Amino acid sequence: MKKYILAAVLILMAVNSSFAEEEQQNRDYDLGKIVVTPSRLQENYKNSTASISVAGEDDIKDSGVNEIHQILETFPSVDILQYGSNGATKTVHTRGASSSQVIMLVDGRPTNTPRDGVVDFNKIPLNNIERIEVLRGPASNIYGSNAMGGVINVITKSGKKNGKSELTVKYGSEDTRITQMSTQGKENLFDYFLSGGWQKSIGFRDNSDYKAWDFNSKIGIDINAENKLNFSTGYWSSEVGTPGKITNEDPDDRQNAWSDYVDLTWDGLLWQDSNILFKLYQAVDRLEFIESTAPTYDIAAHLTKVYGTTLQISQMWFDVFRTTFGVDGQEHKIDSSTSKKHEYNFKAAYLETEVTPLKGLNIKGGARIDDYSNFGNRTSPSASFSWLVFDMLKFHGLYGKSFRAPTFNDLYWPREDWGIYGGVEGNVNLKPEIAKSYEAGISVYPLDSVELDLTYFNSKYKDLISWQSDTSWWWRPTNLDKALIHGIEMNMDLQPFKRLKTNLNYTYLEAQDTTTCKWLIYRPHNTYKGSVVYDLTDKLKLFFSGRYVTKRFADLDNTVFLKEYFVADSNISYKINDLTEFTLTVNNIFDRDYQQEYDYPMQGTSFLLGTRLQY
Repeated sequence: MKKYILAAVLILMAVNSSFAEEEQQNRDYDLGKIVVTPSRLQENYKNSTASISVAGEDDIKDSGVNEIHQILETFPSVDILQYGSNGATKTVHTRGASSSQVIMLVDGRPTNTPRDGVVDFNKIPLNNIERIEVLRGPASNIYGSNAMGGVINVITKSGKKNGKSELTVKYGSEDTRITQMSTQGKENLFDYFLSGGWQKSIGFRDNSDYKAWDFNSKIGIDINAENKLNFSTGYWSSEVGTPGKITNEDPDDRQNAWSDYVDLTWDGLLWQDSNILFKLYQAVDRLEFIESTAPTYDIAAHLTKVYGTTLQISQMWFDVFRTTFGVDGQEHKIDSSTSKKHEYNFKAAYLETEVTPLKGLNIKGGARIDDYSNFGNRTSPSASFSWLVFDMLKFHGLYGKSFRAPTFNDLYWPREDWGIYGGVEGNVNLKPEIAKSYEAGISVYPLDSVELDLTYFNSKYKDLISWQSDTSWWWRPTNLDKALIHGIEMNMDLQPFKRLKTNLNYTYLEAQDTTTCKWLIYRPHNTYKGSVVYDLTDKLKLFFSGRYVTKRFADLDNTVFLKEYFVADSNISYKINDLTEFTLTVNNIFDRDYQQEYDYPMQGTSFLLGTRLQY
């Protein structure tokens, strides 16, 4: 019943507010927003052939969230799984695809670690983010490996004229303290954005304390009106306790991590109607797991390095035909105390064509070829279209083939012999996972302030990498499983008047291992989400969000499951003046007892009281 109550409340608020005549003349909407993720090029959101969601800087501030995964969790077909505590590991599913099958970019730079293929969301400070774009569906034709299930692209802020500085301080439950600082500006041809942050918490479980520090900088140079260089660099460090499962708690194990990156980007115009994107980057990541057994300490350390480059040139012909050609290259290295030193590299080239034969009709087609030093070539073709009729109705469809390369852990996990109990080791003979996907949908814009979307999606996976045991109880990853994931996602954005914005979305998902005929773990059949942003006055703003997630299986045999849950969060912000704002964030308002990973409890009701100062 809770899911229906939430939906009814949000709809009634929207309908009731739509009759406020004094506000009807001041509608404010953003259906013409620009996105860059689908093709690494700027394009109008309504003309995109991909299914994509966008959250801007104001959306993030309105929600009062402190970590990027909390805003992602409001999007359609996006599920976040976390191990409960602040600073703990968090993974993401989009349309049922696992975390290692979803590539995450920061300004177009891949951030998935080659160690295990996932992303540490804790590394990305919210005060750096200008907007977040989430592309749901295959994108290997542009981005290669890890883009089987989608793309999360974070676009960071650049310095602007009339520069400003900002300080945010928050304090809340479990002695949580957060401090974020930033300064930005633009002088003539140069702009800059600098930020730093610090946070700590004692955690809500024993040995779940957390500390983290970060510093980031972005410096831009306008070569001319059409060409710009951006140089970005950053550092992040954390210390966190790892309490383990509640049925087998660990009182003293620790995890330390740090990472840094350097990124140089040229984005501009070569000549008329010809765009260029050139990027060089390096990312270093170190993870230490300290297993404490007094009086000794067992430390496992893993250092990974990624060096990469991207060059893309796009040419428009006669205002109706565009060709985009790009080349990618990366080198991956690991130096691990357990799996030793390893490395591999890949080179890739891709071509995409886009034609607009009629007004409102966009047709895209292309392919990418990846050449890996450790397993050879993979080709990822794709075709898609969108047809916008009378600026009110859009039909869209896509077909694509995608893949995911094995990680260092999959390939080189060290041999551990447990005697009569078997053992564990990696498998250097693994092949990449492969998926064939298609989707079809319709979007409706009946009013300037209303957007409705309904999409059916279907993906068939094969050669899924699965860690399984043989008759001697030895665990090794193998290319065994096949899976079918399909479902329907519905999304509705309403802004009936200037002071009110609402979103309702629903995802129905079936994710089944077709080899065993079992349901894939942690994939709920039904997910309902809703959010409201309401400007009560010019100074007082209210945000409310809720999500209802149905039962999920937590083991391969489908004998263990996590119960359904409903969680609601809220944020209230009050502007004293243009320079000072107070916020109060309350998470898990109704103090629900729930889990996203089996045997790892989520925090009950918590609050954060904050102050934001600008000068």
